[in-house]
Amino acid sequence: MRESRKTVEWLKVKGEALKAIWEDRVIGYLDPGAEKFLYFLNKPALIATTSSCTGRITIVEGRWHWERGGARVVYKTHESLERRVLESHLAKSYYGDLWLKVTGPIIHLRTPRLLCAHHIIKHARVSGFKHSGIISLDNVRGHVVEVMSGVQLMVPLKRGGRLLLNVEPLENIVSMANEALKEGRGRLETLASKVSSEPGPCGF
Repeated sequence: MRESRKTVEWLKVKGEALKAIWEDRVIGYLDPGAEKFLYFLNKPALIATTSSCTGRITIVEGRWHWERGGARVVYKTHESLERRVLESHLAKSYYGDLWLKVTGPIIHLRTPRLLCAHHIIKHARVSGFKHSGIISLDNVRGHVVEVMSGVQLMVPLKRGGRLLLNVEPLENIVSMANEALKEGRGRLETLASKVSSEPGPCGF
C-alpha cells in the first residue's frame, strides 16, 4: 500500500513536470528542437526532466564572461552561428570586453529512486557527460540529477574595445563554435537513446 501511494504521488509530480514542459513550448521558452530529446528522456516511468538547455552559442560583453552581474549576453542562438553575425558584433562599439562562448547541454532530471539516479549518471558518463551527479535529495518530489558535459569553447574577441584577432581566421572560429555545439547535441542524443532503450531501475 505504501509503495502504491508513493507511486501515485510520483506520477502526480511527473505530470506537473511534463505540463511545465508543454507550457514552456507554447510560450517559446523551450530550446528549439528540445522536444525530441525530452520525449526520450521522460519515457521511463520514474524519470521527469525539470529543466533543459540543449547547448547554445552566445556573444558576451563584460570583463569576464562568467560574471553574472558584470557581464551581459548581446547575442544568443541555439542554432549554428553565421560569420556575418559575428562580424556585425565585432564592428559595434561595446563599452566592455567581448567574448564568444559555446556551452554544451545541461539537463536536470528527477527520480524518486536512488538506484534510478545512479543509473542515469552511469548513462550520462558513458555518453560524454562527465560532470554529472545528484545535486539534491527528495523522497517525495524526486532526487535531482544534473547532467552536464565538458563541451565548451571560449574565445576572447575584444579587450578594451580593441580586436584580439584578425579578420581572416573568423571562418575557422565560426566553424569551431558550430562544431562544439554539434558535439554537445550528439552527446545529448546518445544519452536520450540510452535512457529510453535501457530504463533499468527507472521503470516500474
